[in-house]
Amino acid sequence: MAKILVVEDDESVSELVKSVLELEGYSVQTAPNADIAKKLIKETTPDLAMIDIILPGQGGMDLILELHTIRPQLGIVITSGKIDMTKSTFKVLAHQFGVVSILPKPFTVEELITTVKEALAGTSPA
Repeated sequence: MAKILVVEDDESVSELVKSVLELEGYSVQTAPNADIAKKLIKETTPDLAMIDIILPGQGGMDLILELHTIRPQLGIVITSGKIDMTKSTFKVLAHQFGVVSILPKPFTVEELITTVKEALAGTSPA
């Protein structure tokens, strides 16, 4: 069973993602900020992290850069409803730091499940 860490400060989004992914058979933990996420990553070694770009305190991109140094093999899916993540320069930079997929908000349950499956299989380009 794959372990997934969801780093999301919006509790309703976090709980929805957790519920959907657990129904799909994944082990899911949530973190509302980067500090808690880093602690959980060290303790549980997830297979995939879903990270919101806008987080309180340390932002999502800073967290991704730090995680790339600590655990370069960790697959990362980034999410955001406030940043245009479709620009090619953003995609190139994100890919260089371990981002395997980009999931813009709002997303459907189907998009969430497909993105996670592809990210874990290593078939989803950023």
